[in-house]
This record gives sequence, structure tokens and C-alpha cells, in this order.
Amino acid sequence: MSEHGLFGWPRGETASLVPGGVGAIGVPSDFGNAYVSGTRAGPEAIRRSSAAMPLRDVAGHDLGDVDVFDGADWAEIVERTADRVRRIAGQGAMPLVLGGDHAVSYAAVSALDRAGPFDIVWFDAHTDFCPWHGADWHNHKQVLRRIASLPHVGRLLVVGHRGITYFDESLQWPALEVVRPASSGGSTSIPASWLEGERPVYVSIDIDVLDPCTAPGTGHPVPGGLGLDTLCSMVRSVARSRHIIGADVMEVNPFLDYEAMTSRAAAEVLSALVRTRIPHSLAATDGALA
Repeated sequence: MSEHGLFGWPRGETASLVPGGVGAIGVPSDFGNAYVSGTRAGPEAIRRSSAAMPLRDVAGHDLGDVDVFDGADWAEIVERTADRVRRIAGQGAMPLVLGGDHAVSYAAVSALDRAGPFDIVWFDAHTDFCPWHGADWHNHKQVLRRIASLPHVGRLLVVGHRGITYFDESLQWPALEVVRPASSGGSTSIPASWLEGERPVYVSIDIDVLDPCTAPGTGHPVPGGLGLDTLCSMVRSVARSRHIIGADVMEVNPFLDYEAMTSRAAAEVLSALVRTRIPHSLAATDGALA
């Protein structure tokens, strides 16, 4: 276990967070990825890589990991994660979740219902809209479909989708927009319509949005992904323009990585987001999350 928290922040439970600051938690789960295990080691790998890029000018605190190894089932892990996210947001701080498999994002988004309605910016090589039949358990392949059904979630933007597909992915959901990377005939920028508006945004980053040459340590890599500089630029553009209510980075698998390339990339993207984000105003936070 890392001695220090993410970006050198204090680590451990704390009675209070700084309003407008950041509260980070890890969710060392790969229960939502039945095909490739190893993302349970992702949170610690990201923390280790972030030690080389301390953010001393940001009021952040790392609250450690959600307990997932005591025999809890998937539903319990989701609720434990959601409870931690609610407590962070309830103190006026931005929840920052380190994964773990991408199914964990559902817990964070569902916990922020009092701050809704808000939009989702989803950086991913896949749309994660596979069929889901309403069971309690779901996985990383269908997590965005389940998130889309939450009543406090508005529009959804998937950035980085590529690879084999048998239909127009943007037709999966009426409020879904899909941006393919330039290498797949798409764009390398966030659509202008997503850089406007008053509605808050939740940002989720599946590290497989990056090209495998940059981020090999992930379970489902797809060639032709974004470069790290491009991803950081996109994240900054969202953070400068929209009020980010929460964020996560998922699917870092150190067992598949090479010289910590992937965990280091994840830390760099989070640093870009945290340094650029427009902090919550206390008035808006008190009104939405109290």
C-alpha cells in the first residue's frame, strides 16, 4: 500500500473535507469484468505513479479504498462505493474515484442524484451499451446503458469509440452522442455544444480510450486510440467550460502494463482535470447536495 495518497495528498479517513476541494477514493474491484482480472490493483498503481506529480496547490484528500475483499457481493460493493461518494459530495468536495473496472462508475453516478440533472462525458474505446435485462448485477460492458436509465442523468457523450461495430452506436439511446477518434474518421475535439450550458457534468475515463502504445495495461485495448496529449487537452476543455461534479478513471490493469505506462497516463489525465476544473461554488453545493 502506498504511504501517501493520490498526488501526495493526506491519506486516510477524515472528519471534514475542504468545500470546493477533492475527495479521492479507490475501488479495487474487478468483479464487473469477468473476462480479464487485474483492475483490482489499479488504484494503488495510479497512486504510486501520481507521486511524481504532486498537486500541493489543490485541496485534496485521499480517503483510501472501499472494502471489497470481505465477502461482499456486487450489490454491497456498489452501495459502499455510493455511500462514500455521497459523503464526499455532501461536504462540498468533488468525488474522484480510482478504479477498478468500469462497472464501478454506476455507483458514483447513482450516488450524485441530488446534484442532478447532469450530463455524462464518457471517454472510452467502447460505448458500454450492451443489453442489460434489469438484474441487480451488471458489468463493464453495459454500465453506461444502466447509467443512462437513471432519472437524474441527461445527455451522454462517448468520446473515443472505435473498432468493429455492426450498427450506428449513436442510435443506442436518444440522448447519446458518439465521437470517434480521428484515426477512425472522427474528431480529436469535444463538440462545441458540449462546452456550453449550465448543467453539471460527470467525467468518466476508461483508460482504453488511449492508444495501446500509450496505455497497454488494460483488459480490452483497441488500436487507433487517442494520444495522451489529446486526451488531456479534451479533459481540460471540458473542465474549463463545464462544472464537473465528479470524475473517475477506470480499467487500469497493472498486471498487463509495461513499466507503469498506463498508471502514469491515468495519473496525468487526472492531474489535467483536477488542475483545470472550476470548483463548486459553495452556494450551489449547499443547495444541491445538503
